[in-house]
This record gives sequence, C-alpha cells and structure tokens, in this order.
Amino acid sequence: MDATARRRLGWLLVILATIGRGEAAPREQYSSPPETMRGAGVRLSRICSERELTAVATRGPELLARLTRSERQALGEGYCRFDVDRPVIVDVAAPADAPPFWLADRGFVATGLSLSNDDATWQVYRRTFHRGSVGLGVNGLDLTPSAHYVVFVRPLAAKTKTTPAGDSGAPGVRLATCCRPHWRVTIARPGTSAALDVYRPFAEIPAELTGAVLLQPDHSARHSTRLATGRVWKTHVVSGPPPDQVAISYGAEAGRELLFTWRTSVDVMTSAVRIAPAASSEGRSPDPRSIHVVTGSSSVVETASVLNDPVVRRHRVAVGGLEPGRAYAYSLGDGTDGGWTDWRTVTTAPAPDRTLRFLYLGDAQTGLEAWGRLLSAAARQTPAADFLILAGDLVDRGNERTNWDHFFLRAAGVFDRLPVMPCAGNHEYLDVGPLLYRASFALPSNGPPGIDAGLVYSFEAGDAFFAVLDSTLAVWDPAMARRQAEWLDRSLARTRARWKIAVFHHPVYPSHPWRDMPALREHWVPVFDRHHVDLVLQGHDHSYQRTHPLRNHRRASGPESGTIYLIAVSGDKYVEGAHRDGVARAMSRVSTYQTIEVDPATRRLTYEAHTADGRTVDSFAISK
Repeated sequence: MDATARRRLGWLLVILATIGRGEAAPREQYSSPPETMRGAGVRLSRICSERELTAVATRGPELLARLTRSERQALGEGYCRFDVDRPVIVDVAAPADAPPFWLADRGFVATGLSLSNDDATWQVYRRTFHRGSVGLGVNGLDLTPSAHYVVFVRPLAAKTKTTPAGDSGAPGVRLATCCRPHWRVTIARPGTSAALDVYRPFAEIPAELTGAVLLQPDHSARHSTRLATGRVWKTHVVSGPPPDQVAISYGAEAGRELLFTWRTSVDVMTSAVRIAPAASSEGRSPDPRSIHVVTGSSSVVETASVLNDPVVRRHRVAVGGLEPGRAYAYSLGDGTDGGWTDWRTVTTAPAPDRTLRFLYLGDAQTGLEAWGRLLSAAARQTPAADFLILAGDLVDRGNERTNWDHFFLRAAGVFDRLPVMPCAGNHEYLDVGPLLYRASFALPSNGPPGIDAGLVYSFEAGDAFFAVLDSTLAVWDPAMARRQAEWLDRSLARTRARWKIAVFHHPVYPSHPWRDMPALREHWVPVFDRHHVDLVLQGHDHSYQRTHPLRNHRRASGPESGTIYLIAVSGDKYVEGAHRDGVARAMSRVSTYQTIEVDPATRRLTYEAHTADGRTVDSFAISK
C-alpha cells in the first residue's frame, strides 16, 4: 500500500472510529433545526394568517426574511456539526440553482469548481477552519433543492504527515447526534455517489477533491427543514398542561378493564389515573381510602403543519381489576398534588346476565359541529347507554391534526364518560396510514399477528361478542382480508356469547350507486354465515340502509338464520343510495344515531334508528 492510500485509510478509520462518541461537545450550543423550525412556526403563527403562513412555507427567501437573528444562526450553523483536531479545508458542493443561504453568512466563497450528476449541476464553495468545531447549516427552507449538499474535508496543509489511525494526533471528525442518522463518512473517489440512500454518482470529481473525506448525506433529507408540508394550519384548540381530548375504551375484558387516553402539551411527561368506586351521588368525590393511582405511558405526536401547536403528548393508561357493570370515579393527571382533573364517572361493561345498551354511529367525517350535536343528543336521549361504536371515517383528513382537534372538541362531554369503540375508515388512512387515529385511542391489542394493535380487535360486553375489523386493509390486500377472516373464525368459535356483532367501515352490500367491495363478500361473509353473526355495522356509503336477514348473499327465512347488514351516516356528507335487492329499509340525506339493546332475560335484541330531534325512523327486533 502506497503512502497516499495509507493516509486515506488512516483518515477514514479514525473518522469512523469517532462517529458516535459524545465526549466533545461543540463550542456553540443551538437548538436543533427541527426545534428551531417549530419555534419559528409557533412565533409566526401568532402574527400571520393561515394564508400568509402557507405562502411563507413554500417560499424560502420570504421565510428567511422573517427569521430572527438567532433562528437564522441556528439554521446556518447547527445542522451538521463535527470536530477536527487540526486546520482543515471544507468544500461544500450544492446544486447551482439552490445554494444554501448560510454559505455567505459563514464565509464560504465560490471556487469556480463544478460537479454534475443526474440530479443537478453542482457548484463548490470553500472555507478554511481552525482546529475545533465546524458547523454547517440546513440544506434549504422549501422544496427548491433538487439534492442535498455534500461536504469534502481535507487537511489545510496538504503535505502534513498523517499519523496512523488510533494515534492521538490523527485528524478526526465527530458528527453531532442530531445529524448522524442522515450522514455517512467515506472517501471521495471516481464513481462516488452524492447520496447514501440512492446511487447518484458524480460524473467526475476534481483532482484536488479526490481522496478527501466525504460527508455523504441522505437524499431523502433534502427537504427535511422546510417549514411545513403543503398547506399549513393553525389549530383553535392548542394543547396545554391540563388533560383534554379524553377518550375511554374497553379492554378485551370490557367489564374488568378500561383504557384511558388524553392529550397534553409536550412538557407533561407523566401519565396517571386516580380511580375508585363512584360515590352514590353524582359529582361527589370518592372515599379517599378506596382511591388507587395507576400510571401508564406517553408518546410525542408531531404534526409539522400545525404551526401554532406542532408537538403534543398523548397519554395512555390501562386500568384493570375492575368489576363488571360498576360506576367508577376517575381523575387524570401527572401524579402531582395539583396536577389532577376534576372527578368524572365512567361505568364498566355489564355482566352477561345484565341488559346491554349501546349506540352506533356511521361516518362523522364532515360537518363536525352538527355531528357533535347529534352525538350529544344521542347521549342525552339514551342515558343508560353503556358504550358507543363508531364505524370509521371519524374525520375527513386522517393525518391533519386540526381535523382531530375539531372532532374531540365536539365530542367533549361524551367521550370522557361513555366508552368509545371505533374502527378505522379509509379517511383515517389518508396520506401516511392511520397514525393520528392510533395515537388518539387505546384499544384492545388482541387482533391477528401482522396487523398493528388496535386496528383489529374483539371484546365482550353483556351477552354479546364484538369483532372490530379493518376493511381498508382488506380492500387493499386480499391477504389481509384472509388473515382477518381466519382470526375472526377462531374468535367466533371460542366465544360463548349469545349475540355476535361485527363492525367495520366498508359495506359488504353497498348502497352507493357504483362502488363495491367484492373481497369482503368473498372472505368475510362465509365466516359470518358459519357462526351466524347477527348484525354487521358499517359506514362509508353516506346513506342509511338495512338489509333483510341474508345468508350466502340471499334473503334468509328470518333473523334466526341470517345476518342483518346496516349502513349509517352521522355527518353531513350524503350520497343518494341505489335500490338493491335484499334491502329492507333505505334513506338518503339523513343523519342518524342507532340504539341497540340486548336483554338476556327475554333473549331479545331491539334496534332503533333516530334523528337528532329524537324521531325514530327505523326499528326491528330479533328474538332467540
């Protein structure tokens, strides 16, 4: 091995050996670029309208003009940081049409050198640094850059002897923790790629840069420091230390376990529930001797497009060991003496020998103010309801957090006392999958392997078995339809409950004039028929429809030998339903809530559909 090759190997080995060490901190301390961008977004949201913010987010120079001096400095020096133990030359190669704003701020000058690859023509900018910390800035503030800049590092004195790797005098580079996942250290040579995650080789590397240490970025990070993606929003329900957006659900043993979720600002780290048997009078505090405190976990949820409240914390606590059909007083908080909410009351699911009553609502999705009034009317007019089923498409844009903020605002006063058992609809999946849906609810995790917990689950309440399925996965992928069918088949074979009810979003027998879901009929209907599922509760088609009892896709002699399939809508988005065989009742342009009662003494299930003003628009009963 010649001397040049040994020097290159020495550089690379020492650099690789030092990545991951944290003993040498940079001389200057800055907020990380994501923290800086979040702070800038919160600040700008206080003085700009949503329209102005959307424009600023897509125009880097306009955003740059609105940054404070400290924000500009943090974004210009705190993105890629490393240490060197001797003077070095740092060359930054960036696409010629989108040079980073901080190059001039940091004293870089154009060299006249250029590179090229399939992404762009690149210009090279240079500056020398003394021994110590080197700080470089972000790649860009909008979507303009076609690629991420790359960095070449070499000793200032080209003829300086490089000691063998491992000696204290060898040159070293340490990447800051916040940058390390997006960078790799290699040696610049012909054919070297401009990115580590895709192969974008430079056509030619100038001789003076060949052999330099190359900091190779992740191509997918080229837009990681834009202010927001697409349209930006300002929520009207900003998080704070007090818990809000409370949702309570049953565990798999609905009479013995309750699952609590709520939201706070990101700085509230602890999740705790105080719980005790409720006092005989509503509003009274429970006996202090009966109070138990149960702690749980929390996770940070970031939505960059919500500029005035981009990061919140979602808390979840599971409380077990409860008694069926019993009212419990509970309070949420952080475990400190002054960090608790007022006492509220929730009741566990009744035992199999007790009457069960529950509510079922179809798509909310749009018109959430009117939906909130319908929900409140349903809870007020059915005070004995044990829980609530939501058949998917709870919001319109499932990964825009302002939708969820509005949804929970309209559900306040119901979700904090009436357990809610939802299923995911296709709108919960929009863009990136049901991330905010899963963050918002704690649900039983007893579904099939290979499907995220809470998307498919079952529970028993009273003398009824409920299976909640994910029809979006099933419609997209036949393998997911089969996997859920096999799980459902096993679950129904095990239950001893008299009544069997399935819940999912897409209808098996649609009311919509043209769309259809044949995969559900192929994979799920045989299971419903084999185990005589009594009711299938659905949404998606934005109208009301009830079928006659069906078996093997045909009208059965009665409910004792067939399944009744229901579609409902609770929001204000409607579609005119098409008349189809096998339909017993159909209505368009009407929002309803449904009450279902299961009486074990008479072995009778009673169903009614109501409008917000209390009118009953459909009903039936099944006896066993």
